[in-house]
Amino acid sequence: MGLAIYPFTLLLGIATALVASMSLAAWWQMLLLAMLWRIIDRHHYHGIGYQTRLAWIFGLGYFTQGLWWLYISLHDIGGMPFWMAVGAVLLLSAFLAIFPSLAVYIGARFYQKSYSAIAWASAWTLMEWARAHVLTGFPWIGFADAQVSGPFMGLIPIFGVLGATFAAVWGSYKIGSAPGRLFLPLISLFFAIGISSLLEGIEYTEPVGKRFDVRLLQGNFPMTTVYSEEQLRTQNAFYLETFTQKPADLILAPETAISIPENLLPPNWDQRIKEYLSTNQISLLTGIVGVSGKYYANRALGYQPNGATYVYDKSHLVPFGEYIPPGFEWFVRAIQAPLSQFARGDSNQAHFPLNRAQQATLYGAVMICYEDVFGSEIASRLRSSKNPPNFLINMTNLAWFGNTSAPWQHLRLAQLRSLETGLPTIRATNTGVTAIIDAKGKVQVQLPIFEQDVLTGSVQAMTGSTPYVLLGDRPIITLSFLLLALCWWKRRQSKKS
Repeated sequence: MGLAIYPFTLLLGIATALVASMSLAAWWQMLLLAMLWRIIDRHHYHGIGYQTRLAWIFGLGYFTQGLWWLYISLHDIGGMPFWMAVGAVLLLSAFLAIFPSLAVYIGARFYQKSYSAIAWASAWTLMEWARAHVLTGFPWIGFADAQVSGPFMGLIPIFGVLGATFAAVWGSYKIGSAPGRLFLPLISLFFAIGISSLLEGIEYTEPVGKRFDVRLLQGNFPMTTVYSEEQLRTQNAFYLETFTQKPADLILAPETAISIPENLLPPNWDQRIKEYLSTNQISLLTGIVGVSGKYYANRALGYQPNGATYVYDKSHLVPFGEYIPPGFEWFVRAIQAPLSQFARGDSNQAHFPLNRAQQATLYGAVMICYEDVFGSEIASRLRSSKNPPNFLINMTNLAWFGNTSAPWQHLRLAQLRSLETGLPTIRATNTGVTAIIDAKGKVQVQLPIFEQDVLTGSVQAMTGSTPYVLLGDRPIITLSFLLLALCWWKRRQSKKS
């Protein structure tokens, strides 16, 4: 194919990101990834450098297509010049593409024909783990995201996202090598899928208490409201009015639903809310711009029927959006972003208590915005909890990214968290996707995006822990290292012989 291999590999990466929102996305991604493995395998004799370069080009296409919506927040909302916004997206994609290229480099270094599938899968898994941790981590649009309804979803409660990543990469290599080996690799693939399917039937958590009713509020306010005091007051008025329209066990509003900072709100602004909640025995949790010392905080403010309040400050902040890394003040000035330096909450804050008459207290683990992207952090929080949670709460605002693939990508990540923890998730978002997800990661009910509405439903709380919550990423990381060691030993033995 000559030089044509480069644009073809770039398009392959773009296509792999595009199919993520399609039906049977997990299968489509595995088939496209199988094509990548065939290309890399075929160019084995061109050298590791050539293979690594192909993987980087694939990653560049994959991440640029998967994350192009960042342009909306940088240019359309943040006011960054066109060339700078495009450059920022390409620069981030180029950086993230380093991880698949390193995976191919490591896999090639441990290459031995009979063990190549586990070498690639182990290396890719380790690099995905690195992508989730380097520079605070950014594990968005991994190959496991499509496995929420894919053939390897049964592995997620045991090994987490990385376990499904390992299986998807290993399976794609089996598909890619099948035509040249009389399709015998497909036997082991179908066997592995069968095992995963059996694992789907295992219940790691069990119902606790009666179902509780929820009202999830979706205000659908554009991000331009941050520049207009009148529109900020309109947004606040909507939520303050909607809080008291209809009772439920729990009312949940999105991230920064109350958009005027706490210290600028009038005294006793929430007095009518407290009285309504007390009279009707309702709990409420809303996003608000809080104050912590000399900084603002991205805060969840909760109210109990007995008058008690609850505070959770976002812990995993977004670089550039919520805090300024040292030396990058110029970047924030370029995007004209307000409130770009938030206080960081503690990493192990108390869960939100849901109190109901004649019922044991339930606890909800609160996650603001993209905190629910980090499965290992959530598992750690649950594992060390004094009061283990019974459901997950995500409050977010994706109006920054317009009508793009971002809301749907984030919804799949929320489904993954339910699969990993065996707990249901309730999501209140500003523009969508507001939804109720059950303990198996299935969306039970959701609102259309970009509509102002209220989602009402009921949720079954759960108790117990999945293997992933108990052990985190340690098993799959250890397994990946051991398998790479096996590949290294086999390669060494092969050279000797």
